[in-house]
Amino acid sequence: MLTGRLGSRVTPSHACRAMFTAGMPSGGRLPGFWVSAPNIVPAFRKGEDAVPLDSFTIDCRPYTPGTWSEAELLERMRATFDKHGVVRLTQTGFTDPKDMAKYARTVIPKQMKYEGGANPREGIIQNVFEVGAPNDAWLHYHHEMAYNQHSMKNLAFCSIKSTPGKGDTYLSENLMVTDKLMQTDLGRKLRDKGVCYIRCLTDREAYKGKGWKDGAAVYNHWQLSFGVETAEEAEAKAKDCGLEVEWIQDPLNSASNRYMKTKLVISAFEFCPNSGRNVLYSSIADHNMWFDTWSGVHDVPPTKRPLQMTFGDGTPFTMEELRQWVSLYDEGGIRVQWETGDILAFCNYRYAHGRPAFHLHKWEQRQIGVLLGEKFWREGVRENCW
Repeated sequence: MLTGRLGSRVTPSHACRAMFTAGMPSGGRLPGFWVSAPNIVPAFRKGEDAVPLDSFTIDCRPYTPGTWSEAELLERMRATFDKHGVVRLTQTGFTDPKDMAKYARTVIPKQMKYEGGANPREGIIQNVFEVGAPNDAWLHYHHEMAYNQHSMKNLAFCSIKSTPGKGDTYLSENLMVTDKLMQTDLGRKLRDKGVCYIRCLTDREAYKGKGWKDGAAVYNHWQLSFGVETAEEAEAKAKDCGLEVEWIQDPLNSASNRYMKTKLVISAFEFCPNSGRNVLYSSIADHNMWFDTWSGVHDVPPTKRPLQMTFGDGTPFTMEELRQWVSLYDEGGIRVQWETGDILAFCNYRYAHGRPAFHLHKWEQRQIGVLLGEKFWREGVRENCW
């Protein structure tokens, strides 16, 4: 083991849990908890895991810090990550995010600064951030920061606090998903047309600092997204991300004219250097449907929501295309259950990630720390690399 062991936990039986989540992805929450059901409810996984969890999971109990066995663990982590594009550590005994981050950096040695991100992330420790999303929101499969001209090569999640069966993370194996998508008309349209991302950010001063946690119809303020205080600084940061910027009136707060609208037209795919091929690098997580279950924003009319997404030529997606897109990601699904101290590091090209909504009782906790990997500038696809 890496440190002193945690106390043992009792996990509710699958039979008991199924009484409340029948037909749901494991670790999720029933749509009936919301005022209205979302337009598309992802399954996150169909049947068994697309990649066996054991193939990239390392039980850390045999290893001890500061000894030869720790060096063996680090080498095993690198070898697993190189082979599968993902590695998961369990039974670490860690409770301090600093310890978890140290091991995550074994395979993610370089981290980028969080600028231009969509979610209002807060720092836990240096370069380790909160997830920045409400528990009762379904987080559709996505590749981190696909909506900017720059993205990140990889990322890691660290389980700082956990409740068994609550808030499971799902990965989707993207090589398989890409192959299946390219056999469809949707895949060919995405290849030929690209995608257009429109992201709108509110002015913190217009909402007196309030966000979705306070019940406001707010996704993120541009001051938080770009880590700045003035509109001029925010616009400069946005242009550094390759975004077009327009300042308009807030559709939900007519007194504010500092509503930041950004736009990017870009490929729906990205060349993956480690795999030597083009992979899908877009999802409906950047569509207004992202907010169907988002506290404070789900009641906002879809056309006024902070995220909008179309094909690159401005053509809207049909509901059938959106459902097909979600279903294909579900086919690549892998369920990752959390215990405190677990670490999951993965390639942002090869795996999309997401999670169902979940509910915590007052005595239950879940906290995931996020490490953002090395920045890269997107190049789109390469010819003859399909």
